[in-house]
Amino acid sequence: MQKNWSVKEGVNPPFLLHNISLSTILAMITAEQITGIIDGIIADSKFYLVDLKVSTSKIKQKITVLVDTDEGILIDECSTISRQLGELLDEEIDNAYTLEVSSPGIDHPLKLSRQFVKNIGRTLKVIKKDGTEVKGELVNASENVFTIQPDKKKKEKTKPEPVELGYDEIKEAVVQVSFK
Repeated sequence: MQKNWSVKEGVNPPFLLHNISLSTILAMITAEQITGIIDGIIADSKFYLVDLKVSTSKIKQKITVLVDTDEGILIDECSTISRQLGELLDEEIDNAYTLEVSSPGIDHPLKLSRQFVKNIGRTLKVIKKDGTEVKGELVNASENVFTIQPDKKKKEKTKPEPVELGYDEIKEAVVQVSFK
């Protein structure tokens, strides 16, 4: 059953479904449901979920899963997780979907404290929630905070003091790739 909204100028309807049918919506799986399935697959293993994105279109759902380990993840390990997840999702999803399972990649922002620990010694570019930026070597990371030794500017005579930040203070932190 399709509803026709009478739209007055300047007034938007409460929601738009962009021609997606109700049966399509009901057949879609939520990110929370997928997270539960992934947790069941990787529980008691070296793997952890970094990020999960579920996007919908008129044609099919796209599920992107980023997994990692503290030592780095191999492509064969991603394939194994993908096969296991795909089999379980096939039981839950009736419609067509695309599944991508991969590592976060070096250019993906760090999201979890264990990713910060894994990247100690590397250069990070951190954008704080207030918009300011700190760039320097990640020298320490714990459950709630991390420390960056900011890069010394050419005109500065002394090394800047280390900066300790809480994960809740940052908008984004990305490892900087150096080709020196």
